Amino acid sequence: MAAKRPYPRAIVHFDADSFFASVEQSLDYTLRGNVVVTGGERGAATSVSVEGKRLGLARGMTLQEMRRRCPDLVIVPGDYTAYSIYAHRMYRIARRFTPNVEEYSIDECFADITGLDEALGIPYEGIARAMKDRLQTELGLTFGVGLGPNKAIAKIASKVNKPDGFAAIPVAQIPRFLETLPISSVWGVGFHTALRLEGLGVLTALDFARKDDDWLKEHAMSKPYRDIWLELRGHFVRPLSTDADDVMGSILQSRTFAPTTDRQLLLSALAKNIEGACAKARRHGVRARTCRFYLKTQEFRYAGKNLSMSAACVDPREFLRLVEAHLDSVYEPGTLYRATGFGLYAITPDAKTIPDLFGDSARMERESGLLRAMDRINKKYGRHMLHLGASATALARETETFARKKMRKRAKPALGVDYRKKSLAIPHLGIAR
Repeated sequence: MAAKRPYPRAIVHFDADSFFASVEQSLDYTLRGNVVVTGGERGAATSVSVEGKRLGLARGMTLQEMRRRCPDLVIVPGDYTAYSIYAHRMYRIARRFTPNVEEYSIDECFADITGLDEALGIPYEGIARAMKDRLQTELGLTFGVGLGPNKAIAKIASKVNKPDGFAAIPVAQIPRFLETLPISSVWGVGFHTALRLEGLGVLTALDFARKDDDWLKEHAMSKPYRDIWLELRGHFVRPLSTDADDVMGSILQSRTFAPTTDRQLLLSALAKNIEGACAKARRHGVRARTCRFYLKTQEFRYAGKNLSMSAACVDPREFLRLVEAHLDSVYEPGTLYRATGFGLYAITPDAKTIPDLFGDSARMERESGLLRAMDRINKKYGRHMLHLGASATALARETETFARKKMRKRAKPALGVDYRKKSLAIPHLGIAR
């Protein structure tokens, strides 16, 4: 392991508990103490309150299943402007203690408090707890907070006593916390990488930390996983990125259409959703590793599925292949559907993306030139000038619908002043004569 000092570097990780749902409870006192789920505007849970998690509710469940388990469930639409405001307040509060703050995601951040123990005459544990108290007092939310010698260990510590918990892991105590932690739960180790490591006999984080350098070379562990290995051994390897980060938490696309039972049309509509979401991600210089798609029936019932990629990407073809492979687990033949939706999650900036061990990220990068060319052409000549063949059916249906509406449109008769629409959001007090 690394140096014998308890904290060669002192890194704190803050992770808001049930962030979206907790913000809703903070803004509306009538929701406090209730089981709250956000995402009502798109029929899929984006956050479950602490009260709901205690009852076993989780984001992967359908809203119908959640209602069955908890009849008193309160479902609210997401307010992403409010969530962004709360996130930036969190960052600002942390920066009162240290300028070295990384805005890791909308509900998480890291802070480097190295040296503040001597400057303030307070142990690192006391400083971290003071930051936690200040965040919770001013925001009305609870946080899982972890202190460690680097980002990986601090992130592990923040989950130890959630919700509303605190844990400190000095270098000497790292093995105790790693010995029961599954390798799949280590930050930066994806699903496929975890499977590969488990196949090599690496079942826990401690198993990985105890491997030597020769073992890593023998099994071709790339730099990102070597960095994880070093941090699990107590070294400080990954510095904080302290530039302000305005990366969005999710990208959503949906489409409503005339009710249909046609599976091919539904897949085409999903392809159009996927293209739109990926194009927006490319414009913002981000990519995603997790997605969700859903179908909405004529009776306003939703069915969807959360899916994960082996590597973060913005190629709609990759997501379409994944969605198509799982569509039949959601689609019911003969059922009338009126809308589809697709969302990108686990979003990270291009510069922060960690390559996978299987070469998928390298392959996607080689194919990215085509996407850039498509983006340039569509920007110059208009949206959908170039598109996936799978989107063609949905685009044609949309064009036909628009044409029919235009044909049916009639000239409106001239109206007297008494019948004119109000165009300002002020009380209507009558017509002055």
